[in-house]
Amino acid sequence: MPELPEVETIVRGLRPHLEGKRIESVDFRLPRMVEGHPKDLRLFLTGRILKNIRRRGKYLVLDLDQGALIVHLGMTGQLTYSPPDFIENKAFRRTVTGLQKAVGVHPIDRHTHLILHFGGGERMLFRDPRTFGKLIPVPDGKWQNLPRLQKLGQEPLEGKIPDLARAFPSLSKRNVKSVLLDQGYLSGVGNIYADEGLFAAGIHPTMSAHRLKPEQILRLLTAVRKALLRGIANQGTTFSDYRKPDGGMGKNQERLSVYGRGGRPCRKCGEVLQKILVAQRGTVFCPLCQPLPKKRASG
Repeated sequence: MPELPEVETIVRGLRPHLEGKRIESVDFRLPRMVEGHPKDLRLFLTGRILKNIRRRGKYLVLDLDQGALIVHLGMTGQLTYSPPDFIENKAFRRTVTGLQKAVGVHPIDRHTHLILHFGGGERMLFRDPRTFGKLIPVPDGKWQNLPRLQKLGQEPLEGKIPDLARAFPSLSKRNVKSVLLDQGYLSGVGNIYADEGLFAAGIHPTMSAHRLKPEQILRLLTAVRKALLRGIANQGTTFSDYRKPDGGMGKNQERLSVYGRGGRPCRKCGEVLQKILVAQRGTVFCPLCQPLPKKRASG
């Protein structure tokens, strides 16, 4: 699932091309992807001016001159920009499960569920093979009031680290990775960047949050922020479906320290990286660089 750096990369890639432009027409092919009302996206979007594109957590927010549209990419969603002079790349590669994966900006296929047509032939394409993505129209434009967005916590790239640390649930007995994945605390952090932040901070993913010392919390949040910024600088992490707005892949997967590298040597110490299940997510860590402190004997 795309996380904060991937969604931020998409926002930054779409902005210079589409902000301030009018949606001339709309092709929409899968009504069940719409959450809430109105169900008729064509009527809702046609003629609207796309004033601003922004991110909140893992959500994209399309601010219109009347209303807004929230986009959640789900597991396999892709938002790409097709310029008027673009020649579609017909190439796809087929996975063992039969799904087609586009190579470059994709042509219209059966997985392309929403197409926004702008003046002069420009288009924005929403493609989602597994259809877990969501489109949420907000007629009054007050997207901040949506229940699912109201529940989101702090943006991990905003504010000072000590301020984020003060909101850390330091009395919680949950493991620290669960805390990082809690969108009610930090919005936008997912499996990739939680693992990377924990490794950089030298903290075991199963360590209970209440056992962390204040300096460890500061170190962890600093490491998570750096991992997210590095992900943005590398235009996201592509292991499977994530694509930049130009259809290309991100480069951050080439620079990961632990995520996706279970069974391989640690880049720092050479120890074999271990993969376990934490918070129902595959989790990779280094047993030497991220030791789990031994509990003190009672009595």
